[in-house]
Amino acid sequence: MRYGCKAARVALRLRRRRGTATARQATVSSGAMRTARLAAVVSLVCVTPSGALAADLQPQAAQAYEKYAEGAARDFVARAQKAAAAARRCDGVIGARAGSGDGILSVPDGLIHHWLGLAFVRGATLKQVDAVARDYSSYSKVYTNVVSAKVLSQKGDSYRVLIRLKEGEAGINAVLDVRSAVDYRTLAAGGITAISRSEEIREVENAGRSDESLLPAGRDSGYLWRAHTLTYFAAEEGGVLVVMETLGLSRRFPRGFGWIIEPIARRLGRKSVEGSLSEFASAIRRSANLQPGSPACN
Repeated sequence: MRYGCKAARVALRLRRRRGTATARQATVSSGAMRTARLAAVVSLVCVTPSGALAADLQPQAAQAYEKYAEGAARDFVARAQKAAAAARRCDGVIGARAGSGDGILSVPDGLIHHWLGLAFVRGATLKQVDAVARDYSSYSKVYTNVVSAKVLSQKGDSYRVLIRLKEGEAGINAVLDVRSAVDYRTLAAGGITAISRSEEIREVENAGRSDESLLPAGRDSGYLWRAHTLTYFAAEEGGVLVVMETLGLSRRFPRGFGWIIEPIARRLGRKSVEGSLSEFASAIRRSANLQPGSPACN
């Protein structure tokens, strides 16, 4: 697998932008947060999937991710309840952090991205939150990066959905069709979990044009090969607490540029989860006719 010099240009462009943003921090409102991503798992620099710049998903990477994701999903409720017990309460996004280690874990021929975020929606009920989460046809109005979403099938609390995402950074864009299985479960203690697992992710070339086409799964830019979203809703006095974890599998950073890209990817990973939670909370408030909350709890 080869990486062209385009990856280096993108990495350096991102670094310059970060430096500019830091210099302007005193005059630019921190409320102008970067638009969120639904899956929120891969805030990476993306190179175009052409010729030498393409990346193939290797079996060892897929196996390592599935093993990791299985363990993360199995222990999610206990982990979410522990995070909820330790979190302070305020109306809005409480914060985000790495779900494990520093949030980016190396596996053979790939990277696992794991982030955790919390939010509290004051005045909301569990029923209202659950309804917004299941309203897939409205996702393009809720999440900035969702182009379209539809339910392919439903059986009770199990759904199969197809969501088209448009991701981008530094002028490099990727459009992804993500087909996922989502299972909702009501816990004995009264909370609700929603576990979303990608079944297939296809990168779209020339999206929206007459020559639009889907690249073969696992043979693309490596922007996102696998994805999970684990969500926990808990009714509390005065509102509902939301705990969200995102997991994703991507290609490795271009050789020689990880030291530039990795800190940026970590920062964007946290912002991505915070943004997704903020958009979700805003949709709940609109649905329930609640007053706007804080973009983040400071």
